[in-house]
Amino acid sequence: MRDLFFGFLLIILFVGCSSKSLYQKFYDIAKEHNINHKTLIAICKKESNLKPYVINVNKSIFDIQRGPHYFNNSFSANMYMDFVLDPLFLNYDIGMCQINKIHLDRFNLDNEDLLDDETNIDIAAKIYKWNVQACNGDIRCALSMYNTGKKDSSIGSIYANKVLRKRKEMFGE
Repeated sequence: MRDLFFGFLLIILFVGCSSKSLYQKFYDIAKEHNINHKTLIAICKKESNLKPYVINVNKSIFDIQRGPHYFNNSFSANMYMDFVLDPLFLNYDIGMCQINKIHLDRFNLDNEDLLDDETNIDIAAKIYKWNVQACNGDIRCALSMYNTGKKDSSIGSIYANKVLRKRKEMFGE
């Protein structure tokens, strides 16, 4: 009985220590890239409500497949990208932080890689950090670029305001 108890205790400790919480992943990755973890969380909360298997199809001819598509696992999401979206040459965003597929080559990734939450968060952090640097530290500009690729677009400005409102809602800042 005692051995069973200690075995159970070891399992609890192993499981508890081996997996980081989602918040801890955001914190660690943001710290590694020297960016604000609360802003990074707010971006991804705005993008997908922190759901890891979301694929959003952007503008396309006749609006084929346009909009968000939610999956229960990475296998289904990956099959959708590989066998529905890619043959139609559609533009789409992947995963929790909605990384656009144009970044796949830039970071030497496959679309499936972005269905992993840590990879997705890490790429989002790299993109956001690059944007902050390109905007000389202007957060609104960096958020606009995250959404539109442009420093000063009206759509990007609206997006930046939504992310900053989300951060304030979540963290009081």
